[in-house]
Amino acid sequence: MKRLVPTALAAVLITSVGCHMFSKKTVSPPKEGPDISNQVEKDFELRWLDHRTAELVAQGSSASAARDQAINEFRVKFSYTKAAQEPPPPAH
Repeated sequence: MKRLVPTALAAVLITSVGCHMFSKKTVSPPKEGPDISNQVEKDFELRWLDHRTAELVAQGSSASAARDQAINEFRVKFSYTKAAQEPPPPAH
């Protein structure tokens, strides 16, 4: 009797875990496409422009001149991206 209870519990545990192990659940992979990569590039561009503009303003440039210089630098440095080929996002 002392061995019967642990053996029964082990059998129940193994069979209940095994049922989930062999069940097929279809999990759709995350959707990737040009929209996602474009959004990532635009987010990167926005953060880079904000950071570079802040650096230039700290060095003494006016805000509008710093923004224009940052946009030009981004287009030269990251010319291979679609974000560099499109109009820059508005400053916030």
